[in-house]
Amino acid sequence: MLRAFYIFLVIAALSAIGIWLADNPGQLVMHWRGYEIRTSFVVGIALLAVVAFLALFIYRLFVSAMGSPAELTRYFQERRQKKGFLALSRGMVAVAAGDAGDAKRFAKDARELLDAPSLTLLLSAQAAQLEGDDHAAAGYFRQMIAAPETEFLGLRGLFIQAKRAGDRDEALKIVRRAFKLRPNTPWAAQAVFEIEAAEENWKAALDVLDAELASKLVDRENARRRRAVLLTAQAQEAEVAARMQPGDAGRKAFGRAYRLASEALSLVPYFPPAMGLAVRAAAATGRTRKAMKLVRDGWAHDPHPDLAGAWLEMVEGESAYDRLTRAHELEKLAPDHVESRILVARAAIGARDWQAARKALAPFTGPGAEEAPTRRVCELMAEIEEGEFGNRGSSRGWLTRALHAPDDPQWVGEAYRSPRWSPINPVTGEFDALTWATPSIRLPASGMPGGAEGAPEDRHESVVTEAVEPEPFSAPGDDARDVTEKLRSPVAQPGASSAETAGKPAPEKADAPQPDTPAKASPAKDGTKAEEDLVIVPPVPDDPGPDGDEDEAREGSTKW
Repeated sequence: MLRAFYIFLVIAALSAIGIWLADNPGQLVMHWRGYEIRTSFVVGIALLAVVAFLALFIYRLFVSAMGSPAELTRYFQERRQKKGFLALSRGMVAVAAGDAGDAKRFAKDARELLDAPSLTLLLSAQAAQLEGDDHAAAGYFRQMIAAPETEFLGLRGLFIQAKRAGDRDEALKIVRRAFKLRPNTPWAAQAVFEIEAAEENWKAALDVLDAELASKLVDRENARRRRAVLLTAQAQEAEVAARMQPGDAGRKAFGRAYRLASEALSLVPYFPPAMGLAVRAAAATGRTRKAMKLVRDGWAHDPHPDLAGAWLEMVEGESAYDRLTRAHELEKLAPDHVESRILVARAAIGARDWQAARKALAPFTGPGAEEAPTRRVCELMAEIEEGEFGNRGSSRGWLTRALHAPDDPQWVGEAYRSPRWSPINPVTGEFDALTWATPSIRLPASGMPGGAEGAPEDRHESVVTEAVEPEPFSAPGDDARDVTEKLRSPVAQPGASSAETAGKPAPEKADAPQPDTPAKASPAKDGTKAEEDLVIVPPVPDDPGPDGDEDEAREGSTKW
C-alpha cells in the first residue's frame, strides 16, 4: 500500500513538472568556437540528464573493472570455504557413524580446503583413531599442542592415547600439564587425582584434592572420605617404615602413623583400616590406655578382625590366661557377634582352655546352629579337636569342611578380595574401591585343607572363579560325612576307626573292592534329596601320619 502511494507521488510530481515546463517554454543557446547551438529548454534538460547518466555508467564500469580481481578472489574463497565446511560436516557424520574410510577421505578434503587447524586436525585425529592408526592420531594431537587455542584439546587426546596404551608414566605427565593449564576442568582434575593415587603419590593426590575442593569440583562429603583414605594410606606406609627402623626412628615413625590415622578418624569415624592403624601405633608408642579405648569404641560400634588382633597383641609379655580374660572383656561389648566369639575362641586356644573355646563357637557348630560355620570357625574347630584330644581324624574332617565353608567377610573389589585393606584395588588400580563384605563368589581355599599356607587372614585372592554354592550344613558330630563329602574312591579300605565311620553304612565285605559308582543317597529329613555324587570312601585312621595327611588333603582340595 505504501509502495503504491510512493509511486503515485512520483508520477504526480513528474506530471506537475511537465505541465510547468509546457507553460513556461524557453530556449538554450550555446556559443562555442564560432558555432551557435540553439535548443528548447526541455530538450536541453533531457540532454543533460543523458550525459549525467552516461558519466555515471562509465564511472561504475571503471570501478568494477578495477575491483574485479578482488571480487573474483573473494568469490573463489567463499566457494572453497563452503566446500571445506561441507567436507568437515560430512567427516564428523562419518566419525559418528563409525565409517573410517569416509571419515579419512573427508578429513583430507577438509584439510586441503579449510585453513582451520583446530577443526581439521581434530577430525583427522578422530578418523585415524577410528581406523586404528594410533601413531597417526598421536601425530595430529601433537600438532594441536603447538597452537595455544588447541593445546588443551590435544593434551586430552594424547592422554586418552597413553591411557589406552597402558603407559601410566606418559599419561601422568600429560594430565599434569593439562591440569596445570586448566585446573578447573573436571576430567583433568579427576584423572590426575586417580593416577597420582594409583602411583601411591599420596601427598600429590592430597594437593590435587585440595584444588578440586577449592574449585568445587568435588562435594565436601566426598572430599572428606578421599582425604581419610589418603591419610590412612600414609599412616600405613609410616607403620611399615616404623617396623623396619629400630630405636627412636621407629618410634617417631609410629608417632607419625598415629597422627595420620587419628586425623583420618576425625574425618570418617570408625573407619576400620584407620582404627586398626591407630590402635597399633598407639600401643607401639606406649599409649596403651588410648589404644584400649579405641578398640573398645570400635568394637562397640562394629567388631572387626583388625581390632581383635590388635587387642590380643596389645600387652607385651602377657600370660595366655590374662589374654583370655581381656578377650572376655571385649566380648561383653558385642556378645552375639561372630567376631567376638572368634576372638574368645582364639584366646582360649592359646590358653589351652578347650571347653571355653568350644563354648565360644557353639552357636555356629552345635546341634542347634542355624547357619553353617565359616572357614575361620572350621579351622578353629580343627585346632580344638587336635589340641584337646589329639583326634587328627576329626580335625581333618573340620579342615575338609573349611574347603567348602562360606567365606568370612573380606575387603572385596572388582576381581579382587583380601582380608587386608588397600587404598587401591591392585587389579584395576581404582581408588577407594574395596568394601568390607562377604564375597558373593566363593573361592576354594589354596593349598592344604585348613590353609597350610597360612590362616585366612594371610591369603589374598585376585582371581575370580565360578560361583560355588555353599555346602549343606550338618551337625559336626558326623565326622565321616565331613571327611567323605565331595570325595571319590573306587576301593573301601579296612581298618577304619569308629570315629571316622560313625553314621555311615558299612560295606558288606570290608576287604572286598567296591565299584566306582555313586551310592544312592537316601532322602533327607526335610524332604530334599542328598547330592547324587556322594559316595562311600575309605575312612582313615585317627593318626595316619604326616604323609597320609598330606596325600589325602591334596585329594580333598578343590582344583581351580
